[in-house]
Amino acid sequence: MSIRDRMSANELSILFSNLSKGCEKQYRKEESELFEKLSEFYESQEEKPEKSNLAKLDSMIKEDISWFWDAKEIARAQNDRGALRALVWGEKVSKIVGSIISRYIKNGNSILEETNIHVCEICGFVYLGDEPPEVCPVCKVPGFKIAKVRR
Repeated sequence: MSIRDRMSANELSILFSNLSKGCEKQYRKEESELFEKLSEFYESQEEKPEKSNLAKLDSMIKEDISWFWDAKEIARAQNDRGALRALVWGEKVSKIVGSIISRYIKNGNSILEETNIHVCEICGFVYLGDEPPEVCPVCKVPGFKIAKVRR
């Protein structure tokens, strides 16, 4: 069974986007650009989700959050500080995204009106507001790594 049979176009787009970022951090520009092209290709193949799927997404995020404790225990047992750091960041960001989705389900587009959406390029922290924080509250990188996604 091929990877395309096991993963959706959206999952493949995300996977290749992450590989692109990893290559960028390793100063492998050519590989980063190729992974980004693959990400864009698969993104264009994905059917756009219906808004009614937000409740399902909210449920999936809550389920994912429940697994972080076990994963962090494994990382601690292996004394893997890098994995533990990534899991701590992932859990924090997942909770933030879950909170935003819950608020969106409750209040609709009003939470996005007249505001910007920013995402940390390092950890995925999502911020709704006019200007991003000077330092990412999750991974502590400088604010210039927090990119404006939408107004």
